[in-house]
Amino acid sequence: MTGHAKQLLSPYRWVILLIMWSTMCIALTAQFQISALAYQIIPDFNLTPGQYGMVLTAPMLAGLFFSFAAGALADRWGVKRVVAVGFVFSIVGTFFRFSAENFLQLFMLMFLAGICPGFLNANAPKLLGAWFSKEQMGMAMGVYFSATGVGMGVALATSALFPSTKSAFITAGVAMLIIWLLWLLFIKAKPEGAPDLPVMPVTKYIGVAAGSKNVWLVGVALMFLMGSSMAFTGFLPNALHSEQGMNPATAGLVASIVTFGTVVGSILGPVISQRTGKLRPFLALVAILGAGAGISAWLVPQGAAMAVLFATLGVMLGMCAPILMSFPMLLPEIGPVYAGSAGGIIGTLQVVGGVCIPSFIISPLAGQNYTLFFALGSLCLLLVSVVVLLLPELGSGSRVKVGTDLAKAM
Repeated sequence: MTGHAKQLLSPYRWVILLIMWSTMCIALTAQFQISALAYQIIPDFNLTPGQYGMVLTAPMLAGLFFSFAAGALADRWGVKRVVAVGFVFSIVGTFFRFSAENFLQLFMLMFLAGICPGFLNANAPKLLGAWFSKEQMGMAMGVYFSATGVGMGVALATSALFPSTKSAFITAGVAMLIIWLLWLLFIKAKPEGAPDLPVMPVTKYIGVAAGSKNVWLVGVALMFLMGSSMAFTGFLPNALHSEQGMNPATAGLVASIVTFGTVVGSILGPVISQRTGKLRPFLALVAILGAGAGISAWLVPQGAAMAVLFATLGVMLGMCAPILMSFPMLLPEIGPVYAGSAGGIIGTLQVVGGVCIPSFIISPLAGQNYTLFFALGSLCLLLVSVVVLLLPELGSGSRVKVGTDLAKAM
C-alpha cells in the first residue's frame, strides 16, 4: 500500500462521514415532516394534490437548479466552501417554515431548505473519495445514504407527535444550525499530506463530465430510482390515511417501514455487491424485486404481509442508491478530478426524477387512484433494471483493470 493510500485511511475519515451523514439526515427529516404532517398542512393551507406534491418536492427543486453548478464549483473551490454557503439558505428555509401563511411562502421556504442537501449530494462522491479508498467507497456511500432513510423515518415516525407544526419546524431548524457549526469547525477537504488535485477552468471540469455517456446513464438510473422512491415515501402516509382509513400516526409508522428499510439496504447493498463481484446483474435483480414488492405491498390487506413487503421495498431502494452514486469515482474517465461535476450532472437528473415523476407524471395519470399511482411508482423502479444493464461492469471482479486505467487517466 502506498503512503497516499494510507493517508486515505486516516481515522479522521469517520468524522467527515459522520458530519455528512448528520447533514443529510436532518435535511431529509425537515423535508418529510411535510409528508407526516400532510393531514394538517393540506387543510391548513387549502392545498390541492398538485400543490402538496410541489411543496413536498420543493427541496429537491433546489438540487435540480443548483446541483450542476455546485459540482463544478466544488471541483474549483472545494466542497467545504460550497456546501457551507448552501447551509445558510437551508437554515433560513427550514427554521422559518412556521411563519408561512400560504402555499407560495411555504413552497419558497421548502425550496431554500433543499439548497444545502442538493449541494452536498452532488459532491458526496468527491468528498468521500478524498478520504476513503476505492475499495471502501461503496461502504462509505452506503453509510452516507443510510441518512436519507433515517431522516425520512424519523420524520414519518415522530412528526405527528409534536404538539404543533410550528414546534416540529423550529426543532428541525435548530438542529440544522448546530450541524452547520460542526461543518465549519471539523470538515476538511482531504487528509493532511494528500496531493492537491489539478486546478482547471470550471468549463474543463464540466466538459469532461458531460462528455461521459456513463455519467448520463447513472443519472437516468437514479432519476427512475428517485421517482419511485418519492412516489412511495412522499405519498404513502396520506394514501394510507385517506384510502385505507389508518389514523395519521399509524400511517406514518407504516410508511417509515419503507424508509428504515432503505437504511438496511444502504449498508447491505455495497457489502453484497462487493462479494458477488458484479454490479450490473446485482442492481438489475434488486430493482426487479423492489418493483414487485412495492405494488404487492399496496394490494395486500393490512397486517404483517404489508409490513414485510414495504420493508422489502425499502431494502431494495436502499441497495441501489449508494452503488449508483459511487460510479463517478470508479469510472476511469472521471475519477476524483471530475467527480464533482459528474456528481452535479447525476444529482440534477436524480432530482428531476424525484420532483417531476411523482408530481407531474404519476399524479396526473393516476389522479385519486392510488393503486395505479403505486403501480406506476413500481414501474419506475423496474426501469432502473433496464438502464443499469447498459453501464460498464465495475464490480470487484474488474477492479484491477479499473485501477490501472484510472492511474493512466490521472
